[in-house]
Amino acid sequence: MADRYQDSDDSTRLRMRVSHLEEDWESILDEWDDWGNIGSVKDELFQLIIQTHAVIEDLSTHLILVFVIKEEFQNGAFDYLYSGMSQGHREQLLVNCGILSKQTQGRLANFRGLRNEVAHGTHFHLDWWRDDVPERMNIAFEILDRMTDAFTDRELIDDIYAGEDAI
Repeated sequence: MADRYQDSDDSTRLRMRVSHLEEDWESILDEWDDWGNIGSVKDELFQLIIQTHAVIEDLSTHLILVFVIKEEFQNGAFDYLYSGMSQGHREQLLVNCGILSKQTQGRLANFRGLRNEVAHGTHFHLDWWRDDVPERMNIAFEILDRMTDAFTDRELIDDIYAGEDAI
């Protein structure tokens, strides 16, 4: 079994990327008005939702590469996993391999619904409360932190390999 623990430079970059998104989320939470008028943060929020989902897609691809694909085949598999496989299929593969729990898969689907409405919805009017924006964003960041741990936390990595834990 190859050692999939990321070196400190990769770990630092990964943590910084997620941390930057979390800081943007905290800033949006500070700026929105108490009445839930999303107009005051709409542009920043829509961009953050799309960027957060992109990082989830990226980490899902890399989880498959690191935990499922033999190292010598990773370069050849990357393009298909990243561009040819839908996020839902990546998540299902991770569930089938025991890396992602069904509960997390459901939570990701919930967030993906928000992202899809923002990215693809025509005349979509996001409502802070009706669309559970705070809850869905917090779920996304909980999952991002857990996915990041799958690359950086040796104990979690060992537990995933042993089938004793999942994201």
